[in-house]
Amino acid sequence: METGSVNLPLWGGLGLGVLLGVVLQRSGFCARAALADAFDGKDKGRLRAFVLAMAVTLLGTQLLAGYGLVNLSGTPYLRAGVPLLGLLIGGALFGAGMMLAGGCPSRLIVRAAQGQGAALLSWLVFVLAIMASLEGVLAPVREMLSGPTVQLPAVSLPALFGGVPAWAVTSGMLVLMGLFLFTAPKGSAWRGWRLPLGGTLVGLLVATSWYVSVAGADEFETPVASSLAFVAPAQDFLRYLTMTRLGFGLKFGAASVLGVFIGTYASALLARQFTWTMPSGPQMLRNLAGGLMMALGGILAMGCTIGQGIAGFATLSVSSLLAMVAMVLGAWLAHRVLTRVS
Repeated sequence: METGSVNLPLWGGLGLGVLLGVVLQRSGFCARAALADAFDGKDKGRLRAFVLAMAVTLLGTQLLAGYGLVNLSGTPYLRAGVPLLGLLIGGALFGAGMMLAGGCPSRLIVRAAQGQGAALLSWLVFVLAIMASLEGVLAPVREMLSGPTVQLPAVSLPALFGGVPAWAVTSGMLVLMGLFLFTAPKGSAWRGWRLPLGGTLVGLLVATSWYVSVAGADEFETPVASSLAFVAPAQDFLRYLTMTRLGFGLKFGAASVLGVFIGTYASALLARQFTWTMPSGPQMLRNLAGGLMMALGGILAMGCTIGQGIAGFATLSVSSLLAMVAMVLGAWLAHRVLTRVS
């Protein structure tokens, strides 16, 4: 994976993370806010930005795969055997935790790098709970909720539809998403430039990350392509910070997480939007609980709103679609509860 002395995936991941941090900070791109607006019947501009990011990533990913630049078959999104019960429970837990914490993992990083103490603590709880769910005290809970491995009828939508070409499924998806994007009402915030540009750039960065993650591989290597994501890479980043001497180095995923911190912090400083704040006690407890739920849910669902909802969707994965539906349902239930108690 190295060309000369340059580790292309590492530096590429760091660069993509920096750019993503700037885009997320400047555009306000946020899955939680997008869903909350939709649930409340408000302007769906932010939801359209998220859908646009999905569409751009889908097109870019399928072009990379179609031209043989990226092999998607080894990615975790295209597995026939999945813990289906855990996938659904995890998706629901992640969606509910996202509403409690005030954002998905990538949004927590953005808010933390802007000076929001609650977001920083929530993200730290999120990462520690990931480690606890995989290897620590929460591992029995994860194993209990995962359930047995189930063989899906098909791993991808083209296979599910009887072998329809991937380009045909991709075209159909793009048409449906395009109809949603182009039917925005005149007064919508979507009619400006910030949300469409933000969605486009997020999609381009996520799609590009597939290629960057395997850049520089020689003919004797069989690297597994990965994308920008914020569940497992967050754990890798913390391991790098705390256990470097044990052999945990900085790799593509962890480097991209670090990059988002750097990009967001720099963008917030330049825009004079960095302000250190701490919330009240009840708000803090709610945020921390959300971080814990997202960690357990993200491990069970094998990803987050960007990992499963954007990158996984772009592989035309059946399991990613199931996880996305569960995340939306969990977010909706949590939003209803929060609306009633507030």
